Amino acid sequence: MKKVLKWIGIIILVLVVIIVAAMFMFRSKYKSLANERFEVNVPDIALQTDSAGMARGEMLATALCTGCHGGDLAGKDFFNDKTIGVVYSANLTPGGPTAAWSTEDFVRAIRYGVRPDGSGLFIMPSLEYNHMSDYDLGCLIAYLRSLPASDNPSPPAEFTFMAQVMAGAGLFGDLYSASVLDLQDGSARERPEVGETLAYGEYVMLISGCQSCHGEAFNGAKSPDPVSPPGGNITPAGNIGNWNYDQFAETMWTGKTPEGKEMDPKFMPWDGIRLLGDTEKKALFLYLQNLPPKEDSEDLARWKAKNS
Repeated sequence: MKKVLKWIGIIILVLVVIIVAAMFMFRSKYKSLANERFEVNVPDIALQTDSAGMARGEMLATALCTGCHGGDLAGKDFFNDKTIGVVYSANLTPGGPTAAWSTEDFVRAIRYGVRPDGSGLFIMPSLEYNHMSDYDLGCLIAYLRSLPASDNPSPPAEFTFMAQVMAGAGLFGDLYSASVLDLQDGSARERPEVGETLAYGEYVMLISGCQSCHGEAFNGAKSPDPVSPPGGNITPAGNIGNWNYDQFAETMWTGKTPEGKEMDPKFMPWDGIRLLGDTEKKALFLYLQNLPPKEDSEDLARWKAKNS
């Protein structure tokens, strides 16, 4: 009996050592990625400072940037969970860290997720913004540089030890877009003609990041956000297939679906999408309505079964 207990103790000790070693290995992997430096082939982008360009830039900034950076774009703690940590978004006004940035620095950050010093930007959705056209990017940067200056601080992210372990294990998805993008692709990005068309709807979908939560097939996927439910099925096989455009627009404006579901803006950025122009929302709705119908993904089906 003593031998059995001895061997059980040895096995438990070995398992504990393996687990602790794995934890420190994953934490080290996260630290290495956080300290990595990236070289980027930054293209020349012309700023669009005329009235049309500034109006376009304002629409893009309010729809795509305010959700993380706040209504005044001066930054905020947009993720705060005591078990994981606090993530602060940067102050994008001329009073923040971007005050001395050149146009090239903005392009490097927005399109490729890399700071001027070569470090990766944490949770920067450059996978989506990498699709943004040169013209739209020039509009967005011009608008950001015109904002009233704010001295709101931009503290670094604060991750708990376990969160760093989970991040290193890949449980939060790609935290640094720069690690998966082609940073040498400096080719021009073209935008389809603005209009209520499928092509323009696809463009709006790409820069809005719908697939990051709803999946490549748009039928629901586990979000990279560890506390988020799976994104819903937004193909015509889901509830959206029964909506008309007015219902879609009302849902995006109020956060309440025709079925009476209240959408949490922490997980579904309806409060940003509603700030897109009417043409953008109509084109996006047209695109979604023309997707191939798909049954709920396994992740979404399991979540529904558990929470129904």
